[in-house]
Amino acid sequence: MRRRIPKKIPVQQPPVPVTEEYNKPAIIEEEVMPFVLRHEDEIINYIKEKAIKETMKSLAPLLEKLEEAVKQQEAAPTQDFPPTASAAPAMNYEEQLKQLQEASTAKVKEKEIKIMERMNKLNTRLGNIRI
Repeated sequence: MRRRIPKKIPVQQPPVPVTEEYNKPAIIEEEVMPFVLRHEDEIINYIKEKAIKETMKSLAPLLEKLEEAVKQQEAAPTQDFPPTASAAPAMNYEEQLKQLQEASTAKVKEKEIKIMERMNKLNTRLGNIRI
């Protein structure tokens, strides 16, 4: 009987990577950059124009409806209603400001009066507790 002797498999060593140092010359980068930037600007402008066109397409029906509504509003006869008693006469900005200031000062005075009444009540209660 013969014994089988296993054959030794030679171990393969991984290949050593060959690295080359690649230095880009600065001149090429400077020459290419304006070209790249110019194309980026063109791409941005193209996208912007497309977005504007699509927006206008979607807004076109709404603008048409708005124009029709304006035309109908102008065509509708305006009816003059007699002023009602509750309708206030038109006031300018200064008059409105004065009225608002007067109303706010009146509200502040009312609040001050309420606060003074409460303070008097508290003082009387405190006075009664001490006695």
